[in-house]
Amino acid sequence: MVKGHALMTSRMSRFLVIILLLLAALLRTHDLATLPLGFSDDEIINIRLVDNVRQGDIFVFYPDEDGGREGAYHVFAAFMTSLVGEGTIGFRISSLWLSLLSLAIIYTLGNHLFNPIVGVLAAGLVAVNMSSILLARTVSSDAALLFLVSATMLALARSLPVYRRTRVVTSNIVSFAALGALLGIGFYLHPSSLFIVLGAMLYIAHLLYVRNVMIRQRRSYTGFAILLMLIISMPYLISSINLPQYSAGQRILAHYDDGLLRSIADGLLALVANGDANPLHNLPGRPLVDAFSGLLMLAGIVICALRRHRPRFMLMLIMFLVTLPAALIVDSSPNFARMTVVMPQLAIFFGIGFYALIRTPIFVDVIFRHMAVAGVLLLLAINVVWTWSDLFDDWRDNEAVVPLVNGGLGQIAHYLDTVAYEAPVVFCNSAWDTDAPEQVLSLSDKTLLMMNRSNFAFREADCSLSLLLANGGEKQRVVFFDAAMLDGLHPYILEWLSHGQWVSGNLPRDTVIELEAAQLLADRAGAFTTTAPLSYAPEVADPEPIAPPIRFGGNLTLLGYEPDIERSYLPGDAVDVITYWRVEGDFLPDIILKNHILSDPVTAIGIRDVISVNPLLLRERDVFIQVTQVNLRETILPGNYIVAVGAYRQSDQERLPALKDDQPHGDRIFLYDIEVLPLPESDESGG
Repeated sequence: MVKGHALMTSRMSRFLVIILLLLAALLRTHDLATLPLGFSDDEIINIRLVDNVRQGDIFVFYPDEDGGREGAYHVFAAFMTSLVGEGTIGFRISSLWLSLLSLAIIYTLGNHLFNPIVGVLAAGLVAVNMSSILLARTVSSDAALLFLVSATMLALARSLPVYRRTRVVTSNIVSFAALGALLGIGFYLHPSSLFIVLGAMLYIAHLLYVRNVMIRQRRSYTGFAILLMLIISMPYLISSINLPQYSAGQRILAHYDDGLLRSIADGLLALVANGDANPLHNLPGRPLVDAFSGLLMLAGIVICALRRHRPRFMLMLIMFLVTLPAALIVDSSPNFARMTVVMPQLAIFFGIGFYALIRTPIFVDVIFRHMAVAGVLLLLAINVVWTWSDLFDDWRDNEAVVPLVNGGLGQIAHYLDTVAYEAPVVFCNSAWDTDAPEQVLSLSDKTLLMMNRSNFAFREADCSLSLLLANGGEKQRVVFFDAAMLDGLHPYILEWLSHGQWVSGNLPRDTVIELEAAQLLADRAGAFTTTAPLSYAPEVADPEPIAPPIRFGGNLTLLGYEPDIERSYLPGDAVDVITYWRVEGDFLPDIILKNHILSDPVTAIGIRDVISVNPLLLRERDVFIQVTQVNLRETILPGNYIVAVGAYRQSDQERLPALKDDQPHGDRIFLYDIEVLPLPESDESGG
């Protein structure tokens, strides 16, 4: 191993790479929680798979619409989130640490193959590369590619002879074990691992059969590494045979008939010209590297081609050329996320090209050498400023980025992180009680994934027909995840919300409202005692009016109902029953409210059993207003009908008793009468 160089000692190079690692850490961790604001739909799928791993569901492939997803990255992310927590920081930390570790490996690889100057330059290029920084902030197995390919190349370089003369030393079994393990585990990380393994096998074949420089001992160790790879990858191979539609080979081959030549041309042009147009991978229009760095990379490739008879240069060429199809033959080429598979090679080519430049005769002069050092420092500074401006200003504010990363939900999540304990929060989520599959997440579920508080407490309600007043109407925040949700609110709920104030600032418009309605609620409940009389069921008491509130079993109290509503309807109309309920203690998790229209005390001609708030999240003193729309039959006869309410447990259909002096007194309460009018003559004749 080269210990140093006349132009840079190993100690100096280690000092410089530490500076670069600190710079890389700054670029990758600055505003990590809010840049990007949220998670893309693809990241959310990966996060759900991480949750599956934590529950013990570990598979070789996870089925997906575009084929399958390897599971090793999700296992690693599950381990990391168990240590640091979830949220935008917790889910991104795995990719961040892999990115920083990859930088150290790239420096070590360049130093080991060539010299410290090449290692430092290669690490510096990747440290300030915007695409690599974005990938370090992404919950995706693409983030593991940089680590996988750089670590595999380092294991190859340390295990096998990469210099002209084979050193007579004892082979390091640890290096061969690491090589076999990396090649085997790579199958479970990313489909591009097939190309990485192929490149490694071709390089071994080149040394073994073409140059024949390997001693017998290293042949046996190489066989051990290959055997270890096969043992580790055996479940993957078996799964690929049994489930070919999910295998990496199937997904890769699917792209070969989709404009192969154009895909390659677009990918190569993106390196220094057009860039990746996908805002998730890049600021549209920005190339992968600057033009000067691209020229040095090209020079490095040419130098490796000219010196291909040397194993270390051949290692670079083989790993670059074999993995290049994985970078170029992809959907919607160019794709900078997939180009990560050639990023370590390109970075080292850059270092080789620059090193060859300063080795030319003109740089023998000390002044020109100093100019070269100043030039590379200037190039680094330009890239830092360029990346900082593009990432933290232009990319952050790019209109195309926000919807792709669910940025509106991310803004809400960040806001809730900062005000979580100031007042109760009510989520307006009409899907809290749907039968949608578990993998279909509601907007509130996605928002919770983006929050960095694991103990965040909230309530949940379908605000289109219900309003939950936490702690008896004290100050609270009501969250609408989409301003369009306001269009579907019942007018009665809108009237209550008009007493609140919309929160402005770094939030989507009309998404969070602060509401303090304790006094208004107290006034309404007080008025019910005189304006909204009730009665117990006639089978247990005379139908005499009584004043609310009335307690039910299960720590539920009926505060009253809204009396000033329409009382006359036509057949087929929907009757609005507006009731107020209060939680008195530990609440049953499966309570359903009964809303019946009765033609007599026992015959129901209109039924709607529903609860519009999530009972699992209710707390003592919470009050919820529920608007229940009970549809009348088209064939209902004109006349007077009774509105009755009650409650029961969904699990066993057990009705909750209405209480009088803490004793059961029937299981329903009669509210008021409604009148069904006959249809107009024209409607009757039309029917």
